[in-house]
Amino acid sequence: MNYILKKNIYFYGMHFCLCFVFLFLPYAFTSTGSIFNLPDLARNPHDRIYFFIYFLLLVFFYFNYYGLIPKFYFKKKYFLYVVILIFFLLFFLWISTVFDTPDKNFLDFRPLRHSFPREGIHPPEPGEFPPLQDSVPHRMRPPLYGPAHLGGPPIQYSHTILVFIIGAISSLFIAIKTRLQKVEDDKMKSELSFLKAQINPHFLFNTLNSIYALALKKDDQTADAVVQLSELMRYIISNANEDVIALDKEINYISNYIQLQKTRLGNTIMLDYTFEGDTSGKMITPLILISFIENAFKHGVNPNESSKIFIRINIDEDYLTLFVSNNKVKSIQVESGIGLQNTIERLSLLYPNNHVLTIDDSQEMYKVTLKIKVG
Repeated sequence: MNYILKKNIYFYGMHFCLCFVFLFLPYAFTSTGSIFNLPDLARNPHDRIYFFIYFLLLVFFYFNYYGLIPKFYFKKKYFLYVVILIFFLLFFLWISTVFDTPDKNFLDFRPLRHSFPREGIHPPEPGEFPPLQDSVPHRMRPPLYGPAHLGGPPIQYSHTILVFIIGAISSLFIAIKTRLQKVEDDKMKSELSFLKAQINPHFLFNTLNSIYALALKKDDQTADAVVQLSELMRYIISNANEDVIALDKEINYISNYIQLQKTRLGNTIMLDYTFEGDTSGKMITPLILISFIENAFKHGVNPNESSKIFIRINIDEDYLTLFVSNNKVKSIQVESGIGLQNTIERLSLLYPNNHVLTIDDSQEMYKVTLKIKVG
């Protein structure tokens, strides 16, 4: 399955589950004693009130995250942003009142008092007590004091305000965190783009040198080397700017590069290259391995000395291990290792906790072992 598709499925699936939990949170622990009781939206007005209010609060969460925060808060229009939040809070309080007591003014905060809507019933005098109702089961008695008989706000006001504030603060916190993460990602991408801009000409320069050496010798394999170079450049142009690429394409690129070096060097070097493992379904950052191999050819080859290069690539489950070694000779190329240093920096940026790099630089040999997660 495509990596982006998997990421989208995870993203939307997680949000769906969170929305489901939020909508049914008020019914998780009911007074009936059961752990969870499905809301009776058809017959229970109380359930309808809370379900609809929670649904509106959920809509406001995403509206605040995707609309209000980027348009007002991130543009430093703080006063206007707060005014809009207060407006939405008053709107939710009005909605909760309309559903609970449609005939009541939601801004009526008069001192709490009883209302006796039926004629002939008067409030008890001081010292009097309401008549006993022992003959009526407790769950069937009408409430003496309830939200419908109060002059102040409904009972759910405090609950609605609390959920609204939590939703506004949490969406603001998540938006700020996401924005900071995006800034970090953009910074890392710009650094990687700079590194790749250095690496690509570096590859082209060294490979053209190899072709040039063949042409000077008027070698019959010069044409094959040009074809191999075109394959290398096609890979760089088509895939170097991708974040990740199929591992088999990277291995094929490495094989073409090694074959080009064999064509150029002929029998002047002992070259041992082996590859083992299954690349199917595995991904890797392009051009993350080739610099260690190229470095061996750059510093381990001299026609006047015994040159030996060993290259091993092994894939075991989700990890790839690269081993490269070369004996040190008096290198004809004296420029600094821009490609190798950039690759080390890219590894620290892209695989901070998913790679182990070991370099053994002795007097006679230079060895590199890289273990990197590719699954």
